[in-house]
Formats: sequence, structure tokens, C-alpha cells
Amino acid sequence: MLKPLKILIFSVSIGSGHDSVAYSLNEEIKSRSERSEVKIVDTFHYINTLFNKVVVGSYMETLKFTPKLWGYLYQQAEEGDGLVDLGQVLSHLLSPKMDKLLQDFKPDVIVCTHAFPVSILSVLKKKEKINAPLIACITDYTVHNFWVQPQVDLFVIPDIDLINPLIKEDIDTKKIKDYGIPIRKQFKEVYSKQQMRTELNLEDCPTALIMGGGLGLGNIKEITKKLLKESDLQVIVIAGKNEKLKADLEELKFQNKLHIYGYVTNIAKVMSACDILISKPGGVTIAEALTMKLPILILSSLPGQEDRNTHFLLNRGLAVKVRKIDDLITEMNLLLENPVKIKQVKEMASYLKKPESTSKTVDDIWTMAQE
Repeated sequence: MLKPLKILIFSVSIGSGHDSVAYSLNEEIKSRSERSEVKIVDTFHYINTLFNKVVVGSYMETLKFTPKLWGYLYQQAEEGDGLVDLGQVLSHLLSPKMDKLLQDFKPDVIVCTHAFPVSILSVLKKKEKINAPLIACITDYTVHNFWVQPQVDLFVIPDIDLINPLIKEDIDTKKIKDYGIPIRKQFKEVYSKQQMRTELNLEDCPTALIMGGGLGLGNIKEITKKLLKESDLQVIVIAGKNEKLKADLEELKFQNKLHIYGYVTNIAKVMSACDILISKPGGVTIAEALTMKLPILILSSLPGQEDRNTHFLLNRGLAVKVRKIDDLITEMNLLLENPVKIKQVKEMASYLKKPESTSKTVDDIWTMAQE
């Protein structure tokens, strides 16, 4: 019987990806040891609820209205130019509350699913206020400088290509594990496309899945209207937590081939019922789509991490990038009607997918807790 552990997981509730990784790890830990205690901390909310509203609100406004500004800030931070050391600032704000949390909870291992808490906790660890091993689960197919901290004991990376950028920053290769982004246990199951269509009350016909991340970002309504008008595909839209988008899409529901969901918990089943994914290139979404061997069509990507994720997909022949919505149907048909391309995508996805990512990460959590 495994010894029960006390695990602190620090996330940031921007979108759904970082939280999804945290809950995936929690699910796996609890499945092995029900008596283990896992505490998931929403980092900015924990610092201060007003601070959380300002930071997350500003971030969302920037993404919606001035995405190029976000891209510039991301690149500046990536290159280490002209920005304050956010880790130093936030660790100073957080230190009193963090000390109490650590003293009260006494974690065996600390895991971060977002770069900001990695930076904060590394400062505290450098000051010897943290003794527990610190694990960084990188959740995009790129390595931003905020992740790269010498105090981190283990880096869990999405793909082998991220090893060299870490080595260049003097990270010991023994600290780097190419396990993949931790995803939910449901993605380890094998699903029949026809059976899932029946279970989800879908027609057994070619089907497109439209996603915009957990916050439903992107020009989803226009994409949906275009697909309904100009293609014969059955369309599933996941609006995430965007209630306004969900309500807007309901106006199109007179089309029998349109199916609308909000935030879903059975995403593996939904993906398995589909033939193509039209989505923003978020790291967790990519990891999930790879596991289901689902071709990806990218219409919009945010400057910064999503642009880097797009490069990863395009360089490996896993996705098609559409620059204008007017080209959407043409590019989609060229992909779906090309059996050679579809075969290539599925073979490359089979090679790159990492359905055991969560299990392997939790294996190391237990090992590090015993050391």
C-alpha cells in the first residue's frame, strides 16, 4: 500500500488548461491513494481576490482587444528585456500567506502548472522557506523564461524538443522528463467513433469540433455560421465558460446538424466522435487532440505561447493554419479529402502522443516524496 502524500498544486485560473492539468494530477493521485491529500491553489486568487480580478481581467481584455500588445509583452519577458522580476515582486506579496500555508499543510511535494507560481516559489525556495521538492509541469510546446528556475527539482515537458532550450539555460538533464502534458485519465481509454456518436445522440456522419479554450475565445460564432452554411458537416461547438457565446450560438440551433455544449467533462468522448478539430492551439488541447489522433485546423492563435504552439504543430504536419475565415471551407476540404494527409497526421500523432503523461508524472511525485 502506498504511503499517503500531501501535495500542493499551484495553478492559475486563466482559461481551463492549467487547471485541467492540476485536476488530472489530483485524479491520478487519489486513484492510487484515497487518503492522500491534494490542495489545488489558484495562485493569484490566493494572493488577493482584487489582485486576481485585476491581473486576470487585464489579461483577458488584452487578449480580446490588443492581442499584439500581449505578444510584445510575452516576447519581452521571453527575452528578459525591460520587465521587473515578477517572481520577486509576487513572492514579496505572497510570502506571509505562503509561510502559513506551508507550515499548516506541510506538503511532501509542490507542483506548478503555470509559470508564474514557479517563479514565485523558486524565490521562496532560494530563501530556504520551502524544503519540499518543486515540480514544474510546462503546459505549452515552448519554454518561457518564467519557467526556467534553478530551484525547480523536476521539469515535466510536453515534447523532447524542449530539452535543448532548458539545457541552454544550464538546467541539468537529470531534472528534465519528456512525459508530456498531464491530461485526464479518460484519454487513456479507446473509443469507437460510431459508438460515441450514438452515445452523444449525434448523426453518424463527418463531424467537425469547434473549440476556443475553456473561456471560449476566438471568432467561434462566425466560424460556426460558415460551416453550417457552406459545408455538409455535422458541427459540435464547445463554448466553454463563455455563457454569452453559448446563448448566441443557440440562435443558430434551428440547424439540426449543430450541437452546442458549454464546459464539458467528457471531452475525450466528444473528440473521438469527430473527424477534425477547429481550435485555438492551447497546449492542453494539443496534447488531448494528439492522443485522439485528431487533425487540427487553426484559424486564430494568440501572439506568444499559442504562436509557438502553432509552429510546433505546423512543423510536424499535424495542423493546417487558415489565415482568413474566407479560406476556412477550402482549406478544411483540402485536408479532409486528402487521405494521404490524414494518414500522415494520424501516424505522426501516434508517434508524438503521450497518454501516460499523468501516470509517469505521479510516479515521480511519489518517488520524490520518499527521498
